[in-house]
Amino acid sequence: MAAYETSLSTGLHAMRAAEIWLHERSGDSPSIRDLANYLGYSEAQIRRNFNRFFGISPGRYRDSLRLERAALLLCRTPMQVLDIAISCGYRSHAIFTRAFHGYFGVSPSDYRRRFHDRLRKAIPRRAPETLTVEMRKEACCFLTRHYGDVPMKEQPSLWRHYAQRWQHHLKGCEVERTWIYHDDPNITPAGRVRIDFGFKVEGNCMAPPAIGFRQVLLSSQRQVKMCVAGRENVAGAVAYLLYEWLPTHNEWLSGEPVMVTWWENSSPHAALEKFELGVPLLTIH
Repeated sequence: MAAYETSLSTGLHAMRAAEIWLHERSGDSPSIRDLANYLGYSEAQIRRNFNRFFGISPGRYRDSLRLERAALLLCRTPMQVLDIAISCGYRSHAIFTRAFHGYFGVSPSDYRRRFHDRLRKAIPRRAPETLTVEMRKEACCFLTRHYGDVPMKEQPSLWRHYAQRWQHHLKGCEVERTWIYHDDPNITPAGRVRIDFGFKVEGNCMAPPAIGFRQVLLSSQRQVKMCVAGRENVAGAVAYLLYEWLPTHNEWLSGEPVMVTWWENSSPHAALEKFELGVPLLTIH
C-alpha cells in the first residue's frame, strides 16, 4: 500500500474513514456490512473502493489488523496468549494460534521469543535525558492519518507537510505539535504503518477540524514520559526503555499507541530538537 497524501478527493476521505473505523473496532470483528451502513455505501462499493486505495480487500485488512495487534501485544505486554486471542476477537486459543501461524509462519509463543531476541541485539540503547512515570491528562487532538513507515529523521518534515498549512484553523488556541504511532514497523509491513500527525490542543478550543483532519479525544493514561534530544536518538531511547528500564522497575507497556510531542528549536541543527515520548503503561489492578 502506498503512502497516501492528504487529498480533497471524496473517495480517499471516505476510504480513510473506513480504515480508521476498522482499526478502532478491530477487536470486535466488525462486519463489512456494518462498515457500509456506517458510511452510507453499498458493500460492493466499499470492497471496490477500499481495494482501489489500499490494495487489499476490507475483510483481509480487518483480519490483518487483528493479527498485527495480537503480535504487538505479544511483544510489548506480559499478557497470556489466550487473553490476547480473546482481546483481538478470537473465540479460542486453537483458532487464534492457527490464524496467527498462517499469517506470521510461527506460533504466537515462538514469535514473542524471536522478536525479543532479535531486537535486543539489533538496537543500540541510549538513556533519554529524562524519564518519569505520570498520568497523562485527558487531551483533545486534531489529527490526519498517514500510511507508510517514515524514518524518524524525516517525520518533522512530514508533519509540516500535513499539518502546518492547517495551523491557521487553530488560531488563538494553545497547541502542541504531535504525532501518534499506531504500529511497530518491526511487526506491521512498512507500507501499512499508520501515523497520525496533527496538534494536541490545550484548554477549551472549539475550532473545527480542517479538511482531512478529525477530532480525537484521548483519555487519561498512565505513561512513561521520556525527553530525547535529537531525532537520531529516539530509537535508542525506546530500546533503553524496553530492555533496561522496564525490567528493573516491574513495569510493562500496555501496547497502546505512543504519542510524540515535537519541540522544535530555532537552530537548524537536528540534535537541538527535543522530542517528548509518552509511552502508555499497563495498569495492573
